[in-house]
Amino acid sequence: MTTPELVLPPTRNVGTAFFSGFAALIIVVFAVALFVDPKVEDHLRPGILVFGLLFGGTLGILAVALGRGHGAMWLDKEGRRLGLGVTSLSDIWWLPLDRVAGLRMIAMPTAGTTIERWMLLIVMNEEKNLTIELVESDAGATLDGIGTRLATHLGLSYNEGRDDLDLPAARPHHARFGVQRKAALTLVLSAFGVSLLAVGILALSQLENEPIVGFIFAPILMVMGAALGLVALVKRFATETLSSDGVHFTHAYTLGRMRWGARTIRANTPRFRLRFLGMRGALIEVLGEDGTLVIAAGATSRSRLSLEDVARLPAQFSQNH
Repeated sequence: MTTPELVLPPTRNVGTAFFSGFAALIIVVFAVALFVDPKVEDHLRPGILVFGLLFGGTLGILAVALGRGHGAMWLDKEGRRLGLGVTSLSDIWWLPLDRVAGLRMIAMPTAGTTIERWMLLIVMNEEKNLTIELVESDAGATLDGIGTRLATHLGLSYNEGRDDLDLPAARPHHARFGVQRKAALTLVLSAFGVSLLAVGILALSQLENEPIVGFIFAPILMVMGAALGLVALVKRFATETLSSDGVHFTHAYTLGRMRWGARTIRANTPRFRLRFLGMRGALIEVLGEDGTLVIAAGATSRSRLSLEDVARLPAQFSQNH
């Protein structure tokens, strides 16, 4: 079996990776320094060291991931499939070329601005209402050249056009789904949340000795930690609903009997756009006449609702389905 060919290199955030690694080093050194400081009470030393290493280690892992890169593209000629990188070089969604109709460059709506932005999209064969965004730029000529060369190399058609042609009408349907297990950044958010919450509680316990730290910084750290932990918990256990009556689309989050964040847009002929957000995973935008809904945020090739499952969602709301 031949090795897949790297068509587009990964995106590396070298600057952010460097500063994340530097911050991780400072936090670890500071935690160790407090651990050996004779002025620190003995019962506080283990907690300071553990949570310092946890927080610094998480930042270090994040730095390595940013340095390695994400968002590359591979071509497996023997298997007739296209590999789209998601959060890392090992998180790849393999898309059969038989499902790809071609590439298209479109202009993004830029009301009120003088700079026009462009998107390079993958157009699907069967999923007529779904496109996959590869790259976005305000350099139209450069993007056009990339699209032309990429289409030639992949053996696909390429054109510059509109994003609202030949769209099937919506049909009434209700879907319930959840990204949940192995969603993007879940472990990172959990580690940061636990660390900040623990440090905040630790600072609050020293209110008598350090009143400024206890009053000012402890509540902020605790709120930030709780917020990050809550985001991770919601992504892990909550589900989403997307409903259509053929004219309107409504999206909401549910957890048991709780339901929140409901939004409704009008979309007789909805467009679904799959977007990759680097380490934040992928999501789908439901574009209507009066707004946009974001669904399945944080999806990866390894999440419970995998990218393959996410890409199949739009067809359920199409009259052609």
